[in-house]
Amino acid sequence: MVTELDFLVDEYLAFLGKERGFSSHTIRSYRADLRHFCRYLEKAGIRNLDEMRSIDHRLLRRYLSYLEVSGYHRSSVARKASAVKGFLGFGRDRGWFPENPGVILALPRKPQRLPRVLKPEEIEVAMEREAWSNRKTLLRDLALVELLYGCGLRVGELVGLDLGDVDFERQEIRVLGKGGKERVLPVHRRALGMLRAYLEVERPMFLRGSSAVGGDEEPLFVNVKGKRISDRAVRRVIYRIFRCLEGGKRVSPHVLRHSFATHLLQGGADLRVVQELLGHVDMNATQIYTHLNKGQLKEVYRHTHPRA
Repeated sequence: MVTELDFLVDEYLAFLGKERGFSSHTIRSYRADLRHFCRYLEKAGIRNLDEMRSIDHRLLRRYLSYLEVSGYHRSSVARKASAVKGFLGFGRDRGWFPENPGVILALPRKPQRLPRVLKPEEIEVAMEREAWSNRKTLLRDLALVELLYGCGLRVGELVGLDLGDVDFERQEIRVLGKGGKERVLPVHRRALGMLRAYLEVERPMFLRGSSAVGGDEEPLFVNVKGKRISDRAVRRVIYRIFRCLEGGKRVSPHVLRHSFATHLLQGGADLRVVQELLGHVDMNATQIYTHLNKGQLKEVYRHTHPRA
């Protein structure tokens, strides 16, 4: 049953999508978290906007305690708390509350986890194996994997690419990132070659019989029906291509983004350059990629210390 609280959540999510440029994947996560919060409020006797004005710091702390007692992982509690805090701040800006009840809410600290990263040879093995398949989307799938890994794109940035965003002559692509921030990224020749093959062979076949029109605003990557490919479809492609790896690693588009950043730093790239390529506003978001495993530490030690 949809309540007034759900309509308020929808208003906030619409703001995140239109004004803040949040991806559909992020908005789905926020919707689930905030609907969960609304159900908790309803059990506490809060069912409409007027009653929401009774929300205070104590109720929010009880909600966080409820999540912890219910067995939610600390990272899940932190994510839900962040969604609630943003929602209440939006409500304050819209005049729902005289004060933001979540302003002094301390968010639980997320456990620091190192990003999962593939080895370059693992990526090569999976790509070569895929190249022997006879799928009708083979060229498209190879091209989108190469762009994700070769440019460090977020999946939302990839599916949002249009034909006019690719400059083959300059070997660049124009990407619209989080918050509508635009950046221009270099593309290596191998990725451009794969992309050109897809555009010349498969994409025209997918567009036959579709209602797509010409022009630079056409989606770059389309499905077999000629429509813009979805982020969910891209995730399925990535999972299928990399499920052949030993150990049953579950690979997502973000794992390829992590691999892109880590391999650049391991190759000697400056952290500031990697920050720009990834489109990070905060350097702290980039510094997680500076991790080194024990083998790398020993290798650096052997090559740098005079006694080694």
